[in-house]
Amino acid sequence: MAKTPLACVLGLLVGSGCSPPCNTTDSDPVRYGAGSVSADGTTFTTSPWEGPYLDFPPGRRFQLEHHLGVAPPIVVTYLAFDEYPLSGGNTSESAGNQAVIERVDDEIIQIRNDTCAEFWLRVAAMTGPSGAPVGDAGAD
Repeated sequence: MAKTPLACVLGLLVGSGCSPPCNTTDSDPVRYGAGSVSADGTTFTTSPWEGPYLDFPPGRRFQLEHHLGVAPPIVVTYLAFDEYPLSGGNTSESAGNQAVIERVDDEIIQIRNDTCAEFWLRVAAMTGPSGAPVGDAGAD
């Protein structure tokens, strides 16, 4: 049976629907050195709850300089659809591949948007006092 031109066009359209609509893996990291550390040196946040959150387009990879001095055992990512989400919107913790944590060490938290959706990002990281693990009572 011979293929008709219409069948060829439909095959191309259906086949192209299976390919990813955006590239989420090859972006160069964007270094971010701002944010704030709590007075006791145990908590880092990229921004206050009110914002401004970081622009987090599809495939964006951030290298966040956390200034905690140790690799934080707790890293929490929050996403919103507005730069200032609490002034009429909201924010929530990310899920799945919305904010993939690729690296955590004593200097950097690296996070990537592995989706084709545009978000605004807030990150919080915490460690124990003087670099002790969170929840360590100090007694052996």
